[in-house]
Amino acid sequence: MAEAGWADGGPGGATSAPRFPDLAVRSLAGDELLLPRDLTASLTLVLLAFRQWQQGLVDEWIAWAVDDAAVAPTPLGLDPGARAVVVEVPVIGRRYRPARRVIDGGMAASIRVPAVLARTLTAYTDVSAFCRAAGISSTETVHALVVRRDGVVLAHAAGTPDDANRATVLAALGTPRGHAG
Repeated sequence: MAEAGWADGGPGGATSAPRFPDLAVRSLAGDELLLPRDLTASLTLVLLAFRQWQQGLVDEWIAWAVDDAAVAPTPLGLDPGARAVVVEVPVIGRRYRPARRVIDGGMAASIRVPAVLARTLTAYTDVSAFCRAAGISSTETVHALVVRRDGVVLAHAAGTPDDANRATVLAALGTPRGHAG
């Protein structure tokens, strides 16, 4: 996929490192955050989803990241020595912001696991503007970004956690291939 890796420095061949745009989010646990400023680990695997059906892909990425890439499963009670953590960010159109309480409440009621509530960060925003700023060309799949606390995006993979996408993410995480956490 053209977006995977950004080996040329960024989308469109940009020479400076791509950056994660400022994004106001709220965890399903109720915490208001500003990404990337409030990322809790040195590296964060940010999983962006744009459609409800993409949750299955998000779950695949999380299972792989936690089981095989030594990524912490949640920011809740994060060990200060943890190098990387995963968060999932449903990116929802701002027109739905008035229904946030109902939408987020429905998600939280179906999840009920504090660790998952803490890693699920909903964003009600101008989806097109966010995607342009983040270098995302399609909302038809999940996007996995490895982001530093300062907002620099080290890797970007779109789609399933297949061999190529896993290799892209592992290289950015500095995790040996096949490492079991």
